[in-house]
Amino acid sequence: MGNHQFLHVVVSAADPFERGMQYGQQAAGLIKAGIAGYQRHFQKAMGQTWNEIVERSALYIPFVEFCFPEEFQEVLGIAEGSGASVNEIMALNCRYEILKLKPKECTTGAILQDATADGKIYLVQNWDYRPWVENHAVVVDIDDRQGTHIIGVTEAGQLVRNGMNNHGIGLCANNLTSIYDTGEIGAPVTFVRRRALNSRNFEQLCQVIRESQRGVSCNFMLASAENKAVDLEATPGAIFQVFPQNGVLTHANHMVAGAAVCTNQGTKFRDRVLGRILRERYGELDLDAVFSCLKNHERFPGSKDIYPDCSCIEAVCSHVPLGDFDEDRVWKTIASSVYNLTDGIAYICKGCPCENRYTQYAI
Repeated sequence: MGNHQFLHVVVSAADPFERGMQYGQQAAGLIKAGIAGYQRHFQKAMGQTWNEIVERSALYIPFVEFCFPEEFQEVLGIAEGSGASVNEIMALNCRYEILKLKPKECTTGAILQDATADGKIYLVQNWDYRPWVENHAVVVDIDDRQGTHIIGVTEAGQLVRNGMNNHGIGLCANNLTSIYDTGEIGAPVTFVRRRALNSRNFEQLCQVIRESQRGVSCNFMLASAENKAVDLEATPGAIFQVFPQNGVLTHANHMVAGAAVCTNQGTKFRDRVLGRILRERYGELDLDAVFSCLKNHERFPGSKDIYPDCSCIEAVCSHVPLGDFDEDRVWKTIASSVYNLTDGIAYICKGCPCENRYTQYAI
């Protein structure tokens, strides 16, 4: 493996603690690098020390120990295998809940059968986040020896961020904020995603999201090989649904169905661009066409590209700005994922997809 691919973490065990151990052992160096990065980032972004963040993350332990016992066993195993403390691994898994800044973190989409030329069903995501996080993201390849096999992408030490399984189930997630966000202790989104990716059908997948107690909002783009897709704008107060139009469904970091309660207004640009260019190829979409759409660089008209007055994030394929920039205050596409739910094949690109190739992972 070179620098052009993410570390491929291969896990195979029926026992969740053992799965976590294997993960932690393989990704130990990257987990430590991620912890070091967040020690700096939390201080700069929130003015809080790492010890304060770790103590805050520990408040989630009683909740997940009771509501997500199997997933918490994996966390315990990751800590044991990597040499990090349980509270530090919890901090990595709760960073979404703690870092509720103005959300600009991902463009997602689902493409159903009638929109494709090859009859396949695709789930896609460009994950936009801080440039330094690209250096410690991993591909997780999890066989639970009980009939479920997952391929996904995440930050080293997190359970999972987005992915698919061998039952034809796929999940991607975006940052959201709403008037209902309280910051109260709820299910960390990494735990929800990990449980959801155990689902064996679309109904079960949606049910996991709906039933999870939350203190902050998160967007879930869900699809399955059953030729079904829905976007759930999940807030602590309500869940709003967005459905495909002409076989295409896209979303970014502002609410659509729940627009009235959204607190991130922004320019609302990336999901509209992705939706438009996918629909322009209605009935002609195949794998290469989907890759091409995820490399789109159209930006909001008039947006600047020199730090700090830049809106580079508004492109589907997002790049760091020109000039000297603070890597804790800018964004770029750090991973691009295309999940072929029909055939059980994931295509994952490290960094901006226009600059690198997709690596194929079969379930």
